[in-house]
Amino acid sequence: MRDITEKSIRNISVHKRRAAVHARDYEVETPRRRSRRPRHYWLIAVVVVLVCVAAGFLLSVIFAGATVTIHPRTQTVTLPSTLQAQVNAPVGVLAYQKISVTRSASQSVPATGTAHVSRAASGLVTITNTYSAAVQRLIANTRFAAADGKIYRIHDSVIVPGMTAGKPGTVTATIYADSPGPTYNRTDVTTFTIPGFKGDPRYTKFTAQSTGAISGGFIGDEPAVAPADLSAAKQALQKSVEADVRSAATSQIPAGYVALPGTLQISFADITQTKGENNTANLTQAATATGDIVRQSDLAAAIAHKTVQDYHGESVLFGAGSNMTVGVASSTLQSDTLTINLTGSATLVWQFDQNAIAQALVGKNKSEFETVIKSFQPAVAKADASIRPFWQGKFPDTVDKIKIKVAQ
Repeated sequence: MRDITEKSIRNISVHKRRAAVHARDYEVETPRRRSRRPRHYWLIAVVVVLVCVAAGFLLSVIFAGATVTIHPRTQTVTLPSTLQAQVNAPVGVLAYQKISVTRSASQSVPATGTAHVSRAASGLVTITNTYSAAVQRLIANTRFAAADGKIYRIHDSVIVPGMTAGKPGTVTATIYADSPGPTYNRTDVTTFTIPGFKGDPRYTKFTAQSTGAISGGFIGDEPAVAPADLSAAKQALQKSVEADVRSAATSQIPAGYVALPGTLQISFADITQTKGENNTANLTQAATATGDIVRQSDLAAAIAHKTVQDYHGESVLFGAGSNMTVGVASSTLQSDTLTINLTGSATLVWQFDQNAIAQALVGKNKSEFETVIKSFQPAVAKADASIRPFWQGKFPDTVDKIKIKVAQ
């Protein structure tokens, strides 16, 4: 009976079985749910793609451009020993031009007593040639006539340049009254003719016009200046006016031109004297500077003609590394043809039109670049191009987006 009781339902242990069942229940895999991505992920992806496309479009339109680096042709040459230059030279000959400028200075000096003087008036005139491109030499004592018949003369010979590209040739000179006295003084602008050309077509084509007062003409007593004071004043005035006229001549040189060393000449007019206040005399000294200038490109071309075998008249200039000494033979200073002496070496740099290159590249495929550049030879030795953005295969359609750089 005992055995039966111990094996009754009340005495049967179910703990271990229940634990096993729980273990099995825990280990059984449950079916996984399918992961579903929200639809807005696809929308985001589409937006990103559109943004990238738009960004690419903006880069190709707004930031599009090209940079072209040009390497011009250069050549270092030994300079020829001499070159000939003429005023208004014909084609194939180096041309030079004359410049002229006048300045004056005044000073008051004490006077001691009076002196009787008989002095001719003098002043500056600009002589103009509208006759031809040929220069005209006016010899010393050439006469200039005013409308009232009064005659003035130049004391030194003058070379009047010819016309250039329709522009008259001009030169400044000092004229002196043919007779002393105040009747030859003029304060108004006066036009003069050259009587020596009367009956010749040049008579109406060569004229002179005063550039200031024609003054100093006097007969009578005036304050006397001691010789020592006059000499000291003359030296001071000439020193002052010479520095002024040299500076003025330099400032007169146009851009792209250079002065020919040794050609600047300064001439001083006679000192004029007028009565000052409190027993003083006013002394005035005028000076005229004349010189010769040449266009840099013309000089470089003349040297290239002499030294570069395959040179055919292309535009050239002097580059870095040029070591030149230029002078003019003094024996030719008073002639129409100058002999220019040269020593040293020069680096010639061929010139080209940057805008023309940019225009030629507008809208061209990158594969056409070399063909376009070859059309600018011999001025361009080589060139490199960079197009933005990098995937573009053509140059921009507008010239303002093509930048031209010149390699140094």
